[in-house]
Amino acid sequence: MKKYLQTIAIMLLAPFFSECGQAKVDTESGFFEYKEIYLPEGISEAKKLGLNNVNDDWGIWGHNLSKVLPKNNVSMSIYAAVGNTRTKEQFCFSSDLLYNYIEEYIDDNFSSSKTQRFAILPNDNTMVCQCDLCKKAGNTATDASPAVFNLIRRLAERFPHHYFFSSYYLSTKKLPNDPLPDNTGVLVSAMDYPLSPVGTPQENEFEALLRTWKQHVNLVYVWDYINNFDDYFTPYPIFNVMQRRIWLYAQCGVSGLFLNGSGEDFSSMSRLKTYVLADLMKNPTLDWKVLVREYCHELFPISGDEIASYIYLIEATAAKYGKPLPMYEGVEKIMKTYFLPAEFSPFHIRMLELLKQTSGEEHEAEVLMAQAMSLTRLEIKRVNKHIHDGTTELMGFLEDLGNNKINYYSESYWSIFDYLREYREMIDHDLAYGSKNLLKGKQLVALTPLDEDYNDISILTDGQLGLPSNYHCGQLISSATPALRISIPAVDGMRKLRISFTINAIFRIALPTSVQLSIGGVQIATAEPKPSPNAPNRSVVEFNIPASASGNMVLTVVRNKAVKTMALDEIEGFEN
Repeated sequence: MKKYLQTIAIMLLAPFFSECGQAKVDTESGFFEYKEIYLPEGISEAKKLGLNNVNDDWGIWGHNLSKVLPKNNVSMSIYAAVGNTRTKEQFCFSSDLLYNYIEEYIDDNFSSSKTQRFAILPNDNTMVCQCDLCKKAGNTATDASPAVFNLIRRLAERFPHHYFFSSYYLSTKKLPNDPLPDNTGVLVSAMDYPLSPVGTPQENEFEALLRTWKQHVNLVYVWDYINNFDDYFTPYPIFNVMQRRIWLYAQCGVSGLFLNGSGEDFSSMSRLKTYVLADLMKNPTLDWKVLVREYCHELFPISGDEIASYIYLIEATAAKYGKPLPMYEGVEKIMKTYFLPAEFSPFHIRMLELLKQTSGEEHEAEVLMAQAMSLTRLEIKRVNKHIHDGTTELMGFLEDLGNNKINYYSESYWSIFDYLREYREMIDHDLAYGSKNLLKGKQLVALTPLDEDYNDISILTDGQLGLPSNYHCGQLISSATPALRISIPAVDGMRKLRISFTINAIFRIALPTSVQLSIGGVQIATAEPKPSPNAPNRSVVEFNIPASASGNMVLTVVRNKAVKTMALDEIEGFEN
């Protein structure tokens, strides 16, 4: 019945879209000839759900043009001329040899009649080849589009049964000057189009961008986003937002959608998300609330009503606040958009209770989901300074999840086990020093501007160590130039000052070059932070405060100029 209703709705809407010059509508596939959902179930159940898959449908995907190159003896002529040298960091798209490599790769691997798609994209940087051939094609120092489109045209004419795509990205944002063959297209990222449940100025801009590209290439694919990529475990209210966007894409004549999620990594409710979004891509006029309710009953016979009700709740909260959904944030920031701990915690507790009644596939799926959401509960307790309240059981649930080979909770491969180890270190530190810390809860004053997204200096005297593996968790990130200066209150009996820092090489968070303490305008001491022997992702600096010293106490933290950011973790004061 559901499929019949979808077909009827599409047939009724098809004349409207054809009058507007939109993409052709197929009653089986819906408004889009290419549909992909990059979630675990979107990969494993792609054929069942009528979805595409990059492993099956793309001969080259993303910034992977280098896969066509031979292993040895590659001529430098295929690489970009930047300045007076050729660099392997970018390609020369006017190179006949590069064309030959691509042609040979397609001939050798995709000579069958099956249609494949090929992304002919520059490497992920802004370099543009400035050789004579590329400049003659029309390249500028910032625009590689002319040479890229020339190459795509040659390939499209050579292989008329395959599709070849450029991208609207960095150095390839310019439209083609001349018409391209019908088997060409463009990949357009929706990164600059906020995931908002309400209209935004960027929506109008993105719509205009899509319509413009549709006039110049036959196939416009949109690369969109359906996860918070720094937190795969906390529920994410994507249905209302995506229905609005999918409808817009259909109106603009978009031919394909790639919805980027957690890939092969586990994320909460990913199966439900896959099923509902797959239906919406076939027909964006369907009621997502009905779809959620139906699939919840199908996937979770015991707990489905609780799950559906919570989804409705966070979707409604997101619509009420009207703010873009966070794509790279921690729990503390999402509390300001759609996530209310007072609603989530009872839901999670109820899920744990219902687990006792479930069995079979429902139990297997719900156990993982409930265990994953334990990380969210732990984060709520960390943010609210309740780290000793019921955290042992939650950490046990999360550890069980890790033992089930679900190791990461973010796109950046933040490890469950690193999180748990650092959380326990935070608890142990508070037990050892919390009652002795004379600066706990005291107000610091920043004497230099703080970074826009990290402007809560009270985090440095909350008594809780941060978690170095995740920069959202309890650290003050600073890019102050040349130094961050902080005024520290004088406290009777305080004779030792301890400042801790965190290090994260992956995110280029480095130690400062020096830390200086002055009192009453007189410099007392200077120290150079070094990684701690037993904790290489932390560093601690200590200063003795002379009993005779008086006046304002100022800490000056000098940033390493070679690295953009540093992370202050905690500032503590002790009697000795």
